[in-house]
Amino acid sequence: MFQMEKKLTNRDLQALETEKKVTDMAMKLVREHGYDRVTISQICKACDVAKGTFYSYFTSKKDILIKLTSRFNKELSQLFIYDENLDAVTLYQNTVTSYLNYVSKDGHVFTKSYVKALIDEELATEENISLELQQNFIDKVVCKGLRDGDFQLNMRYDDFFALFRATLMGVLTQWSMSKESEGLIVMGQRVLFPLINLMRK
Repeated sequence: MFQMEKKLTNRDLQALETEKKVTDMAMKLVREHGYDRVTISQICKACDVAKGTFYSYFTSKKDILIKLTSRFNKELSQLFIYDENLDAVTLYQNTVTSYLNYVSKDGHVFTKSYVKALIDEELATEENISLELQQNFIDKVVCKGLRDGDFQLNMRYDDFFALFRATLMGVLTQWSMSKESEGLIVMGQRVLFPLINLMRK
């Protein structure tokens, strides 16, 4: 038996619009000043909403970071394109480059906040905060490489991804805290591209 989709009321639409406005402003302020330097009062003032309204949508400032990172990863997931016609190494390199390119567009300040979310023990259990998205895609790439005969299991896959994750986090942290002119894409490719050689024959 089909259930009719509930039609949103004007109040529902207004609530969604307000939540989006607050989230968008929080993203803007975090990009400009960093998560630690942004307060709930600043967000409310910039949005022209009362604190009570803020707490209708978010339980805390940390909840903002969870939602921002979740939105970030959902947008990022659309960039990971699996093309069966490409070899596994090219797929790996394309995935790394797409990820680095997307992260770099938000600049050093937001990247520092993004890294904070990834390493926070409390946030690490939240959906869409971990690097599960990246792990699932690279898992498909490695499986293709094994299937096509380009890769061999020189090490356990879990160990390979643990190494990839640690290296990626190191690159993001170094770049977000660096005042050097080297771009994240160049730095990341230089460090992350050679890792896939550990899986090659």
